[in-house]
Amino acid sequence: MKQALADLEKRKIIAIVLSIMFVAGLPILIVGATRLHQNGGFVAMLVIGIVFVVLGFYGTPVAWVQVGAASRRANIVRAVNEEHLYTVKELAVRLNVSEKEASAALRECMQKGYLTGYLLEGDSVVLNENVALGPKEYSVECSHCGAYVTSFGKGAKCPYCGCALPEPKKEK
Repeated sequence: MKQALADLEKRKIIAIVLSIMFVAGLPILIVGATRLHQNGGFVAMLVIGIVFVVLGFYGTPVAWVQVGAASRRANIVRAVNEEHLYTVKELAVRLNVSEKEASAALRECMQKGYLTGYLLEGDSVVLNENVALGPKEYSVECSHCGAYVTSFGKGAKCPYCGCALPEPKKEK
């Protein structure tokens, strides 16, 4: 989920920057062009204005379309992880798209690594039981200060005194 949201935020920032560049580029271009004969420094302003306008004009629509696609992917990941919708039909109804579009978007989310630990079997999303479980939490006592700390295994340090925590005992 974090990856999908990070991708969405990154694309939003790019789209906003390109939109601002287009709007800001127009007055920069005009000032640079009208004052060109007065001082050679306005040539740089003219060039910057042209670059801003061109990038903004062509890049803004593309960037906002990508924001929409990233938003749809984030919604699919949210629907599977938080709303527990596991069929293409349920996802299509939830996202108000055709089943074909929902299936394609679901496959894209899996390919990009946004939906880990799941497999697509036919039109259903199932838990991939071959994936190793995430790190296991252990509660250990710090041998230096005596604090009880949640640890994830080897190499953990006590947040209170900074000493290395003992390794958790293996379960049999």
